[in-house]
Amino acid sequence: MNPAISFWVDSILKAITALAATAVAFYVALISKRQWKTNQEKLRLDLYQRRFEIYLRILEYHWALLDWQGKPEQIASRGPFVRAFCESRFIFPEKSGVYDFLREFNQHALQIVNFKSELDEKGSASPRPNPKLAQLQLDNVKWMFDSPDALQARMAPFLNFHSL
Repeated sequence: MNPAISFWVDSILKAITALAATAVAFYVALISKRQWKTNQEKLRLDLYQRRFEIYLRILEYHWALLDWQGKPEQIASRGPFVRAFCESRFIFPEKSGVYDFLREFNQHALQIVNFKSELDEKGSASPRPNPKLAQLQLDNVKWMFDSPDALQARMAPFLNFHSL
């Protein structure tokens, strides 16, 4: 074979190999970028789902507290709330105020539950009701009744899926 033709064939093969390697590298880069975007979207969705689960657990416990009678299903709603309360510290930024709000929510919830427990223990044996305790209970129930709006205000920026 002619050395000039051999040189050109060799040069063309090297150029094709270089172009193929560049094309493969470009294609791998595109795949990597797409995987990164997919992982970002998955993280966003997972975080949204965790936050929404917290919101639902709080609402479930909230509804149980509004008509607290100490039923087993009401008592069972306490555990998921405590878990949501603990998770909120790590899933929501401190400046959001979600954890602080849930701490206050928990204090009112405990007072509602404890008041009902005391009534159940004493039964109708108590000669006269304590007006201070009754007023405190009424204040706790009123706070609890108004709490979903405050909860939504704090959690809304983190539950608006389109702006995450």
